[in-house]
Amino acid sequence: MRERDRPDPITHLRRRMSAAAGRATDVASRVPGTGVGQQLGRLWKRHVRERPDQYQASITFPTAPDRPTVGEIHGWIEDIEHAFEGRLDVYARRGNIAVVTDHVSDDLFDEAAFDAVCERIEDGYSGSRSIAHLTKWRLNDGNLVRAHVIVPVKPLFPDDEADDPAVRATSGIEAD
Repeated sequence: MRERDRPDPITHLRRRMSAAAGRATDVASRVPGTGVGQQLGRLWKRHVRERPDQYQASITFPTAPDRPTVGEIHGWIEDIEHAFEGRLDVYARRGNIAVVTDHVSDDLFDEAAFDAVCERIEDGYSGSRSIAHLTKWRLNDGNLVRAHVIVPVKPLFPDDEADDPAVRATSGIEAD
């Protein structure tokens, strides 16, 4: 092996230390009972306190002439920005606008403002869409995160069409 092909001693030492730390982590993770305390802490936060360490949201706003205006959606985005202390990204896509927030700590998150925005979104899409609001608990860098996913969903069978006798006759639905 030529001199120039050998790594310098510091790089070699770093690689050896990294490998040793990896082996030590593997051994420690196999010892019984090492993760029990962390798991109990997460369960306590999730089920007893119901307070995560951080919050995050992903919201999609469909846009079209029969849906809320871009001005209304802009107002909702500003309110979401207030609830998450300005830590969000907005993406304009074909047919919708997507908002994805960063993970925000419990102290910075305004839960009352977020709940108010969710109600305003439901009111804005009432009649044309149903709101699917999923809440997930996730682990991110050792922190328990409550993630909200909100998507206005177009109903498969709109209510106004099912009440119309002409539509019933063509679709085979019989009246009682």
